[in-house]
Amino acid sequence: MTNANIYQNLRNNWRALDGIAFQGSSADITYRQMDAAVAGAAAVLADMGLNAGDRVAMALPKSTATFLLMLTIYRSGLVLVPFDPAIPAQMATDILDRTAPSLLLVGAGSDTPAADAARAAGIAVEPIDLSDALAFARHADKAPAPAEVDTDTPAIILFTSGSTGRPKGVPITHGALMASTEALAELWQIGPTDRLLHALPLTHAHGGIIAPLPVLCMGGAICLRPRFEPGDIVARLPDATCYMAVPFGYAQLMDHPGFGPETCAGIRLFVSGSAPLPDDLRLAFQARTGKPIHQRYGMTETLITTGNGPAGHRGGSVGRAVKGVTLRIRPLEGDVTDTPGVEGEVEVQGPTVLRGYLAAPEETAAAFRDDGFFRTGDLGVLDEDGFLTITGRAKDLIVYAGLKVHPAEVEAALRALDGVADACVFGVPHPSAGESVIAAVVPAPGFSGTAADLRKALVGQLATTKLPKRIYFLPDLPRNAMGKLQRTVLRDRHADGTLARTGSQPGLRPDTST
Repeated sequence: MTNANIYQNLRNNWRALDGIAFQGSSADITYRQMDAAVAGAAAVLADMGLNAGDRVAMALPKSTATFLLMLTIYRSGLVLVPFDPAIPAQMATDILDRTAPSLLLVGAGSDTPAADAARAAGIAVEPIDLSDALAFARHADKAPAPAEVDTDTPAIILFTSGSTGRPKGVPITHGALMASTEALAELWQIGPTDRLLHALPLTHAHGGIIAPLPVLCMGGAICLRPRFEPGDIVARLPDATCYMAVPFGYAQLMDHPGFGPETCAGIRLFVSGSAPLPDDLRLAFQARTGKPIHQRYGMTETLITTGNGPAGHRGGSVGRAVKGVTLRIRPLEGDVTDTPGVEGEVEVQGPTVLRGYLAAPEETAAAFRDDGFFRTGDLGVLDEDGFLTITGRAKDLIVYAGLKVHPAEVEAALRALDGVADACVFGVPHPSAGESVIAAVVPAPGFSGTAADLRKALVGQLATTKLPKRIYFLPDLPRNAMGKLQRTVLRDRHADGTLARTGSQPGLRPDTST
């Protein structure tokens, strides 16, 4: 049997062990040094009595040492369960209960809700000093060989964003990690001279898998920043060749006075994901920098299914199916079609798709068609060249008087208005028409108009059925850690009346027309 261990497969690709793997503020780390540190940490975990297949939870702040521990867990054949150390105790308890890890790793000297929850559940808690990423290298001579695993062996358990309900556990296999890594390295033409500027959380697929693994696979270098901060990114972009972010992050870069074509002259690859990239932001970014943002599409359950890249880019689309992935469109009413331009639910099949949700057979059965295609819940359109455009979420689609309204279309129209900085559109029950279109907007600085003014400005730009029936002003919009709008939060606030009580600012009043 060929060993499918993701770490071993990454290692097999390295051609220059003295090349830089991680660029640090004080010192760089070579591939040789990284390999020794990972091997040494594997020896320590083995001495603790952990065996392949055991689950290890990780509630560590982002750092190079944290990422090396993630690689260590893969190497050891253990199953990684990463989550933000700052999550509330109730959420930490839920994750620990559902994953039953043998061990929780926490930062030395930190007292987190996760640690308290683990101790209460009888789970061992191990503090880790993250100040020296290479500290474990001294144990490398005692390291066991990388664990032998097959392609279906789980490597990591991530949880969905929970935007449509309770977060679901998603076991991702070693085979899926490697299939994704190889496909993206090919799509984005990653090579050993690439330098990735990384400012994403490691606890999500985007930051922990999609962005870093293709670079490590091909022998490139990663500059791992502890968090996204626009000024820090602007200062470090000149030393990078690749940068990946969420749309909200790109918007913040555009607002920074130091961001311009000179800043990113050496960047050959900008990638956006985890949330829809608004057309106005995409076009403004390219106009300022002269470089496109390559959108890609995927989800925790599938990793990346489509993407744009240097060899094939179509603005406004999320690209074509990546290597090994098959996708199709199923209209909401009717059977699968290969006719270009027909909207329907996006369904995918391939080596990166999950085998099943964690301990949730009913949810797993509901997520798959009889022939094995996974139902993404996203609506999209394929063009004649196979480029996919996402039009919205099936569950977010608003049906007003029998007519379909895509929130993204209304949001784009709102964001194009001078008085709007950001917008979120969602549907609420209507006694006779099905659902009403509701909008929450963040007013632009200096805006002194009313919701009625905004609604009037939309007349002629949107069909009457798509005009928001009510508009609320908010200081900001709820987003998850990856910048994705959380419509359910606003929908719930509208239902319990808190949106009506808080959805205005001095000098502004919400439109209450129906």
